[in-house]
Amino acid sequence: MQNRFCKYIFSIIILFSLLNSNNYVLKAEEKPPKSVCIEEAKKRWEKLNEKVLEDIVKSFNFDLSGYEEIKDDDLDLKEGDTLSGSYDKITLQHLFVGSSTGDMRLFLKNGLKGDKGYFLYKRTDGNNVKKAISKMGDIWVVMHVEEVNAKKIKSEPFNWNKCKSK
Repeated sequence: MQNRFCKYIFSIIILFSLLNSNNYVLKAEEKPPKSVCIEEAKKRWEKLNEKVLEDIVKSFNFDLSGYEEIKDDDLDLKEGDTLSGSYDKITLQHLFVGSSTGDMRLFLKNGLKGDKGYFLYKRTDGNNVKKAISKMGDIWVVMHVEEVNAKKIKSEPFNWNKCKSK
């Protein structure tokens, strides 16, 4: 009789421990909210961009101090801008067309008020490209293009399935 009772108690203990361990597994598999995943994806992208820029600057052995980075969004025309007063922005927009590893980067000496700069990017085949640009009147012109062989930098795809859908 005692033997049966011990087996019964033992099987209940095992059953409860299995149920509890399943609860822990379920909690560990909970998906993080979409906002957390978006932040993680942004950080990964920023890290990739840093790596790419570092590689480009190192491969051309030049210094970007004194240059201001202009994002492609900075070149969008705002309400109240006129076409005739925005040729400089418009002539820079075409540089951002195409594909690259990481972001294409525009650096201008003294920002949009300056007259010299560089457009930098890493081609999808891994090569680094540097375009020296100058402002002539109201128009930016590519003066010189230099390309060097470089290693590919791969970005790890982000697994959006690991996140909550909302």
